[in-house]
This record gives sequence, C-alpha cells and structure tokens, in this order.
Amino acid sequence: MLLVPVLWLMVAVGVYIAALRSGMQAMRWALAAIFTGPLLLPLFNSHKRLALRRARGRSYGLFRP
Repeated sequence: MLLVPVLWLMVAVGVYIAALRSGMQAMRWALAAIFTGPLLLPLFNSHKRLALRRARGRSYGLFRP
C-alpha cells in the first residue's frame, strides 16, 4: 500500500535531479512526475533529447556509433 506513493516520490525526485542536470525547468517536471509517476519518463526523455538538439543545433549528431 505504501509502495506506490514512495515509488512516485522517488521518480519525482529523480526527474527533478535529471532536469536540473539537463538545464530544464526542474520544478515543472517534478510536479508533473508527482501527478503521473513513472508514466512521465518516456515524455521526459524525449523532451530532454529535443532540448539537447535545440541547444547544439540540427547538424550535430547526437548518437555516434
């Protein structure tokens, strides 16, 4: 019973730290993570990748083999 709220808070803290490290709006992402929990992670990862691409430019390759 207590596992789900603790898991959601851990995800929110993790998203907050990841957003801070990525230069994104950390409070907004943490608040969204509190309400949606782990379901927010794919959306967060795609927004983080888009922000990185916006910062570096279109011609910069993100993934190099």
